[in-house]
Amino acid sequence: MILAIDAGNSRIKWGVFDNSGGLNAQGVIPNPALSSTAAPDAWRQCSRAIISNVAGEGVAEGIHHLLVPLNIPVHWLIASAQACGVINSYEFTEQLGSDRWAALIAAWQQYRAPCVVVSAGTALTVDALGANEDGQGIFLGGLIVPGLRLMEQSLVSATADISHTSGSVQYFPTNTGDAIYTGALSALAGAVNSMLVKLEQHAGQQPCCILSGGDASLLRDMLIRYDVENIVMAENLVLQGLLILEKEMGKGA
Repeated sequence: MILAIDAGNSRIKWGVFDNSGGLNAQGVIPNPALSSTAAPDAWRQCSRAIISNVAGEGVAEGIHHLLVPLNIPVHWLIASAQACGVINSYEFTEQLGSDRWAALIAAWQQYRAPCVVVSAGTALTVDALGANEDGQGIFLGGLIVPGLRLMEQSLVSATADISHTSGSVQYFPTNTGDAIYTGALSALAGAVNSMLVKLEQHAGQQPCCILSGGDASLLRDMLIRYDVENIVMAENLVLQGLLILEKEMGKGA
């Protein structure tokens, strides 16, 4: 069994995969609860682990303490120049978030076609994945935008006359809550839509839009309002990418 862990800024997602790639168990640990959580029983069935962590050293230490009693090999993923058929065009290769890299790997292995890979969480990442003449995927570049709640919180904290009120999506908002919520989601959808247009121009074909993350369904609904087509929901994209990467590393061992 292989343990894959995706540690983000708000929560840790994990999955236990069998040797054929089947997802046998999965779960979520909120980051604040990490210090008071024991390793899930499913982890004890695993012979090795691969981890993407973009949440900092404190979360890394918490995960490490959970894994020590298991006494298994652990790989902490860092983005590389190339892996699993994907070329990384980031200016400073290792600065690309390991979660973004794993998601790009999974997207290419599943679709092998130009696509925009989106993660809608604490931050929104919007990454363009193209293809070259040799049949390889190419990460062309991407955007990082404050996520839905960060946008809402920034307005409330930095603007004197705006207080936090819940809202819903409206074509023409007529109250502050709706105006903030619709505005934030529209900004996120606009960033995705812009990248889709640019990639279509670059690739000469309509790319698919692959959505993951906690706010993916909200973003999907807004993109549909933008008349965006070919949207794919991918719940465990980073975990799938981690599994693919771990298997490739195992072949080279």
